[in-house]
Amino acid sequence: MDSEGCYWSARYEGGRLLRFSPKGELLAEVRTPTLCPTMSCFGGADLKTLFITTSRQGRSESELAQYPGAGCVWAMRVEVAGMPVNGFGWG
Repeated sequence: MDSEGCYWSARYEGGRLLRFSPKGELLAEVRTPTLCPTMSCFGGADLKTLFITTSRQGRSESELAQYPGAGCVWAMRVEVAGMPVNGFGWG
């Protein structure tokens, strides 16, 4: 979730992230450098760096040749900050 209440969704095998408003409206589409983004998470001191995990498991050799960054973590700057993450107290 970002600070405007929008949800970022990774589209596995879709090669993109989608940003949805709290009402479910599609606000933005961001192409990723791999075909299989898996999750996104905000980070950085200002929470304006969006980290994107990607998959390479089970992908064909030809696909991996086309998307050599599959399986990597990517980062991009965004205009709207994310929400801080709340952790569990384990003890």
